[in-house]
Amino acid sequence: MIVFVSRHLVGESLRSARAIKKLDGVRLLGICESLPHDGGDDVFADLVCVEDIHDAGRLIDAARGLVEKHGPLEQIVTAQETLLESVAQAVESLGLRGMSVSTVRRALDKSCLKRVLEQAGIKTARDRLINNDDDARRFADEVDFPFVLKPLSGSGGLATLCIRNVEQLELALELMRPSPESVVLAEDYLRGQELCIDTFTIANEPRFHSVCCYRPSILEALENPQVQWTCVMPRDMSGDPFREFIEKGLTAVRALSVGNAMTHMEGFLLEKGGVSFTDATLRPAGARIGPMLAFAYDIDPYLAWARVAVDGCFDGPWERKYAVGTIFLRGTGDGLVEYVDGLESVRQQVGGLLVDARLPRVGAMKSATYTGDGYITVRHPETLAVEDALQMIAQTVRITYSRLESHAPPDASLGERWSQRLRYFDKQLYKPAWDDDSLQSLNDS
Repeated sequence: MIVFVSRHLVGESLRSARAIKKLDGVRLLGICESLPHDGGDDVFADLVCVEDIHDAGRLIDAARGLVEKHGPLEQIVTAQETLLESVAQAVESLGLRGMSVSTVRRALDKSCLKRVLEQAGIKTARDRLINNDDDARRFADEVDFPFVLKPLSGSGGLATLCIRNVEQLELALELMRPSPESVVLAEDYLRGQELCIDTFTIANEPRFHSVCCYRPSILEALENPQVQWTCVMPRDMSGDPFREFIEKGLTAVRALSVGNAMTHMEGFLLEKGGVSFTDATLRPAGARIGPMLAFAYDIDPYLAWARVAVDGCFDGPWERKYAVGTIFLRGTGDGLVEYVDGLESVRQQVGGLLVDARLPRVGAMKSATYTGDGYITVRHPETLAVEDALQMIAQTVRITYSRLESHAPPDASLGERWSQRLRYFDKQLYKPAWDDDSLQSLNDS
């Protein structure tokens, strides 16, 4: 019996659960905070709701309740970043196979991650742990602006703040309130091309890897709410500029000793040469990278993850048949989505490349982050054709919101945006606006 843990069983989370259910000999149980709309009867033999699934004690109690009702468990798994550590605590408490707490912390605690990478000879940004405001001010004096402040845990950049002057530093400190109990990491601001590398790793050895290019960087996209961020999976990864990034990325995964896992690491090809890594996690990547793997290789990425996480097996190798790209739709303004222009032009001009889309929902509140209010995914055997299609979409699709761009002073507007991003991060409320199978696709519009 396998227990799948997720805060809400919707979208990609539910697809991950369904993939586990497909494995041979699996009886799937679930722990969540709210029941899926359809009840989940076709997926779960039993489903338990808890008040706060991030509370390891509540999760352990729920798992023990399932043991009493159904008998011994073999494994507890999750595909959600914020649950990795609490699941690991439950695994250790119940004596089950799976990731240990120390394994999770090596990757997710950014300070631990940097030390592991440095010991493996892999460059990371200059950094300092910030326990109080004066620590941050001293770091600013030593490295100068810009630099970044980020929590020790978490990925996706939502709570990473770029500090460009003294006034922004004081604003960030007021919002983040660093202390010995809530340590913040300060890092150099990296300039260059941001990339990610994803692996399927068995017994600490990467058996598969894939690279994506972020355009612009996540932090640039967060700082510029009008930018429609794109993620491009080039077809050919064999030569420059990816060779060093892949080599160092695979070395990093081996150094982290992740066991059986799907890993996701982010880093930079630096302007001045070399590679530097910034973040890592031990679950399927967000930002539609999992579905993009499906389109690039003609595989089921959810089943591939389930085979690694539960069976400890990799079913490849696979051939990378296509380049794939996703653009995340958003625009200038704030408030509610009122209407979306340009979709018919997109359909006419790049319709043959379209493979997936979720359109912004009219009446929905604008998303707080770079993954926007909807997305469009395209694929083609040639990378340049994918890049040209994404550029055309970016120039054509326009979202109108209920409020025009704020006329508040820049610092006031910045404080509001930072506060919103930190609020989402602290309360772990964020889920993509488009992670809803009921949203309209481009072909249906």
